[in-house]
Amino acid sequence: MNAPLRCPAPALGDLDDFVECCADHAWYHAEGWISLQFAADNLQALAERWGLVDEHGQDEVQRCMSEAFMPLPELPSDYAAQLVRQWELDDPRDRWRWTGEMQPAPQAEPKQVRAYKPADSTIDAFAYVVRLGDPAYLATWLASHPADAPHLMRLYEAKHALA
Repeated sequence: MNAPLRCPAPALGDLDDFVECCADHAWYHAEGWISLQFAADNLQALAERWGLVDEHGQDEVQRCMSEAFMPLPELPSDYAAQLVRQWELDDPRDRWRWTGEMQPAPQAEPKQVRAYKPADSTIDAFAYVVRLGDPAYLATWLASHPADAPHLMRLYEAKHALA
């Protein structure tokens, strides 16, 4: 037999060792000794050589590499409370919670007065009655719509002013 003897390579490291190597490569990159591409290529080759890609999957290897190169910023334990406090200090409606000022009186929302407009069906019915050409029927119809009559007459006058 002339075939070479194939022996399985011993595992050179596990996932924890790989994470440590990732941290080392991230430090080398941060110091400017190696490029990011060179570090990523070396770590990928190392993961393949150690059998980590087969054992844990490419996604897990990539996650370990990305965490080493982009660590999460360390936030203070009360970061959310500090953020809410700052927002409340910036808002004049909530500043009193932190400064000892008197709580401002609640301000009522200004009511928006909308101009009255009859329903579209009423306007259509008015147009129909006008087209009939019977002034007595029109007067009776308008009398039965007292809230709508001023608006409808403005529409009528505007239309006849254009004609």
